[in-house]
Amino acid sequence: MDEKKTEAKLNKAESFEERFKRMSEEYAAAREARRQERASRRPSKSGDAQVAGDAVVIYTSKHTVSQTYEKKLRGEGAINRTVRLVKGLKAAKLAADALPFCTAENRRQMYSDVFHDAWAPVCNAVENAADTLWGFLTSLGYDLAEIVVFIVNLLIKLWYYLGSAAIFVWDKIWDFRLWMDVHKKSVFQIFAGVVSAVAVVLILISSMSAYEYSYYGRKLGVTKSKQEVYDVIELLGDKLSENVGASVDLDVERDIQFEKIYGFGLKIDKHDDILNTLTYMKDIRVQAYAIVINGEQVAIVNQESTANDIMERVKAYFVKPIDGYEFGEATINEDVYVTEVGAVLADISNPSQVERLIETGSVNPVEEGQEKPLVTVSVEAVHRYTENIAFGVRYVSNNDMYMGDVRLVTEGQYGVRESTALVKFENGEEVSRVAQGTTVISNPVDAVYYRGTRDIPERSGTGTWIFPLKTGYTITSHFGHRNTGIAGASTYHEGVDLYVPIGTKIYAADGGSVVYSGYLGGLGYCVKIDHGGLYQTVYGHCSTLLVRVGDEVFQGQNIALSGRSGITSGPHLHFEARYNGVAFDPLTLFK
Repeated sequence: MDEKKTEAKLNKAESFEERFKRMSEEYAAAREARRQERASRRPSKSGDAQVAGDAVVIYTSKHTVSQTYEKKLRGEGAINRTVRLVKGLKAAKLAADALPFCTAENRRQMYSDVFHDAWAPVCNAVENAADTLWGFLTSLGYDLAEIVVFIVNLLIKLWYYLGSAAIFVWDKIWDFRLWMDVHKKSVFQIFAGVVSAVAVVLILISSMSAYEYSYYGRKLGVTKSKQEVYDVIELLGDKLSENVGASVDLDVERDIQFEKIYGFGLKIDKHDDILNTLTYMKDIRVQAYAIVINGEQVAIVNQESTANDIMERVKAYFVKPIDGYEFGEATINEDVYVTEVGAVLADISNPSQVERLIETGSVNPVEEGQEKPLVTVSVEAVHRYTENIAFGVRYVSNNDMYMGDVRLVTEGQYGVRESTALVKFENGEEVSRVAQGTTVISNPVDAVYYRGTRDIPERSGTGTWIFPLKTGYTITSHFGHRNTGIAGASTYHEGVDLYVPIGTKIYAADGGSVVYSGYLGGLGYCVKIDHGGLYQTVYGHCSTLLVRVGDEVFQGQNIALSGRSGITSGPHLHFEARYNGVAFDPLTLFK
């Protein structure tokens, strides 16, 4: 106990540097003492073994542990030390196994001495580091303990003083409460009197005081408080919008001045009086924005955003959407900018009037074609459009057709191409167009016609006959007596009926002259041809007649198209032949 007290006193008397130096010297002395003690415990070079009771004194001499050890040299390297360590451990194991009584503790001691002997620098360095760390931690622990004690003492003193102050204040509050209980009537009377006197003075001052407000030195009126003028000016924009069609914001701090005045019987303006006074001042100065075109001021509006919106609407007025056109960004050719200006209320223009002025040159409506815009709005657009590519006509000679006859074989088809052009507009009118490219979507297909090359026969009777239809017909009624059951139809059939679809071509059975072409009673539209030699043929129930009376036709010429005109139960060709005016079976002509 005395040593600890003495050390504590020394710690208080010494500074940190002195204490650190003293403890370092003590640790160094203690390390040296332990080193000498270990050196003294090492056995002599003779390697004698001593036995005391049941304990066996361990042989640690290099000569005794292993006779194979080489003499230790100063400054030997890590490899030699490791080799010597391995040999020493092997020799120590053999020596321990040879002793009759060698405990595990003695065996560990033998191995430890061999390791310390082989790796003495490392062992000493580790021990020194451990001793230094232990000393540092011990000193740190002492310092931390002192800090903790100091903080605890400080908290205790703080708690004591705060508690004493709280008790003192509480005692004073309690004393004041007791005093109030005794003198509360007198205190209330004094308080009420002071409050009443102050209220009377404030009311008197308030009734005598007011604010005279003016606009750039021009006195406008008297108000009870500045706030009333502020509130009116906040509403003034809406009032002016109703009167002049513009939104105007007044700057109270800049435009209105207040002066405190005192007096009896002052004429105080009410809310409506202030509003009307400011509203009907056409010379109210406001901060506005001018639209300038090519250096010339054309209009003044209330806000910069209003001016910008007007110019954007002017661009939109001249750039109308058109199908197939992709418009770019519109620009104004003139130098247009918006600048802040000082103005009076009367100078503010209605935005719609300004827009009309820039678009047409006048604020009043103008006739179409008389507009004189103040700006030129330019815009470029990419025009994509499709157009047809004309198809050609090809003729193929056909010896089965007579000269002059043409027959369509394959209908022509238009090709399609997509073209792109860069188009420039100014104020909605196209001023230039530059082709950009063309892409063929589909190629045209030529129309193919057969052109007859066969010589045209004589346009008179040849005495030989061809059938008036090519193919695809059916005989539905023969020559002679019949019972059709159709009202108006003859019971004696003077020809043959050949069923074909409407529109089938009808050919002349032989050359000759057309003696009738028109509508003929029950036969409907029909053609009669005189072939000479007292022969005639008749073609009835046609839909279209292709020849007229007096035409000279040749054998095989297309003279009509089949139909169902006249009295008939369905589309067909009525074909008959006559000799000297008397009908006979026409089929006999082809036998």
